[in-house]
Amino acid sequence: MVVDAGSKILGSDRPSWPTGYGRLPDYPDARITAMSEHHATVEWPENDDLPALGHRLRVIPNHVCLAMNLVDEVTVVRNGLVVERWTVAARGRNN
Repeated sequence: MVVDAGSKILGSDRPSWPTGYGRLPDYPDARITAMSEHHATVEWPENDDLPALGHRLRVIPNHVCLAMNLVDEVTVVRNGLVVERWTVAARGRNN
C-alpha cells in the first residue's frame, strides 16, 4: 500500500531498533518499509483487511524534528477530537 507521506514529512531517520520508518498506531503490525520524497510504502499484515481507498491513517514518524521543520501548523488531537492548532514558530528558520 502507498500513503501520501514520504521522507519530506516523515524524515528518513531509521535507528537500528525500529522495524520501519514510522508507526501506524491504529495498525500496529503494519510497517513503513520504503519511502520516496512524497510517498511511503506500507507493508500490510497478510491477514488484515486494507483500509478503504482515501481513508486517513495516523502515522507517527520515527523522528519528529524534520516534520516540525516542514509544516506551518500542528493539529493537537485528544481522544479523537481536535482540541488545538499550534503554529510552528521556527518553521523554515534553519539559518
